Amino acid sequence: MRTRLLIAVLLVAVLALNAVTVQAEPPRSGPIIHVVQWGETLIMIARHYGTTVESIVQANNLRDANYIYVGQRLVIPAGTSVPSKGVYYTVQPGDNLTLIAARFGTTVSAIVQANNLYNPSFIYAGQVLFIPGAVVEPVYTSGVYYTVRPGDTLLGIAYRFGVNYWDIVRANNISNPSHIYAGQRLFIPGAVAPTPTPTPVSATPTPPCATPTPTLPVCTPTPTLPVCTPTPTPAIVCVTPTPVCVTPTPVGTPLPGCRDLTYPPSGSVVKGEIEVRGTAMVQDFWYYKVEFRFDDEPNHWRYIYSAYEPVRDGVLAIWDTSPFPDGVYWLRLAVVDRTGNFRPDCEARITITH
Repeated sequence: MRTRLLIAVLLVAVLALNAVTVQAEPPRSGPIIHVVQWGETLIMIARHYGTTVESIVQANNLRDANYIYVGQRLVIPAGTSVPSKGVYYTVQPGDNLTLIAARFGTTVSAIVQANNLYNPSFIYAGQVLFIPGAVVEPVYTSGVYYTVRPGDTLLGIAYRFGVNYWDIVRANNISNPSHIYAGQRLFIPGAVAPTPTPTPVSATPTPPCATPTPTLPVCTPTPTLPVCTPTPTPAIVCVTPTPVCVTPTPVGTPLPGCRDLTYPPSGSVVKGEIEVRGTAMVQDFWYYKVEFRFDDEPNHWRYIYSAYEPVRDGVLAIWDTSPFPDGVYWLRLAVVDRTGNFRPDCEARITITH
């Protein structure tokens, strides 16, 4: 009897203890699960969630902190912060942190801190970086396609279409904005295709020639003999207008004072990347081109840039003079109409120095 009473008392005590334990346990929130992506490391993941590599290793019972695989599900220890806003970016050949920071509108130091980089000057193609504060790149719904021509630069293309330089870089995923090549097809976001200007057709007017109505002869009868006197019909006179001929400007004579090429003026000293400015407009315009030559090669002109749209007091070309040695050069602008006639070339003698 006493034994049964003792067992009953112990059973009640155990049940009471379990009830207190269940009530005292705090409610649990679901753990954070991170699925490993290609190129990620534990250092990147820990930095992303504001925790440590050791905490993730212990929470997942990992044997080797240097070995994780794509698709692996990792439990992020409780108490870590929610990941900050940003995107992952895979480093392309030719990238550096300065270019990446400018592309996503952030700073080099922010990328270094977010990825725990020890040497900001060393990143490699294929490396995955977390870009804090960046958002997913926009999907462009309007724009035009442009084929790169010899002598083009991204700066010149952006200036020509009136768009942002970095919008072209992002829209075409260009890893090195300093390297584009002739024939490359670029999407220019936000640009509008130019409306082709119809070529005016000059119709030669037909000279008016009035044809008078013929007059019928009037017959006046006489009492004795009828006499019919016809009235003379006036002759039709057509006057042909004398054609007016316009004498064209002689071809091949440089414009006085080189007025169409405003920069660089003749006698100037330049270096690095310069804007060639001026006006390229003629009646029935076809295209213009900008060329240069060495001072001692009078008949050997080299191509810089050409365009099929007229320019009025604006940028004609972007010319990088850095690859050329110091010395005297000639720069010229040639404008061509649809008949193939060249305007008199506009030339300037300049000096390149570094």
